[in-house]
Amino acid sequence: MKRYSYIRRYFVIEVLLTGLLSGAVVVVAPILAYRGFYPGIMLVLMVPAVYQLWNTFIAISNPQTVALDEEAIEFSAWGRTDHWELAQIQSFRVREFPSAGKMYIRINGGGMLRGRYWLQTRVMTEGRELFQKICDLEYKMHPNTLKAYARRTSSVQKRTNPKAKAKDTQAQTAKAQPHI
Repeated sequence: MKRYSYIRRYFVIEVLLTGLLSGAVVVVAPILAYRGFYPGIMLVLMVPAVYQLWNTFIAISNPQTVALDEEAIEFSAWGRTDHWELAQIQSFRVREFPSAGKMYIRINGGGMLRGRYWLQTRVMTEGRELFQKICDLEYKMHPNTLKAYARRTSSVQKRTNPKAKAKDTQAQTAKAQPHI
């Protein structure tokens, strides 16, 4: 299995500190509400804090490591691993945010304990490759979706349209050149 990992400093800032801050809000907000310090606001603040705390430490919605091969995919964090055999997956849905390098994955509809994952591929080792492999996996598992049709149509158009092919070649050349 090939492993892709969150770069440590980004994981600490984006996941761990966010989770700890949410935990602090869950502890402090009810105390402040009980003491009469804007009780309505404190109780409202607790809802997203509890949700974030749950997603961070219990549901591992922001995994530290993703492992992928031809038979399985794994998401790991905090000493827990969610292992999914690809043959057993009925639904593998991906919402991509390519400009931000993020993607939201739902496996078999997602649940409260497992099956919902945010990947920040921009701050993961070999993140571009992971982003592409996850998109390819969705395409392979759901070839009859509108999204898959758009992907096929786009790739056919690039192969047959000389203008599109030239534009794609220019884009690849620009990516290959180092930024100064």
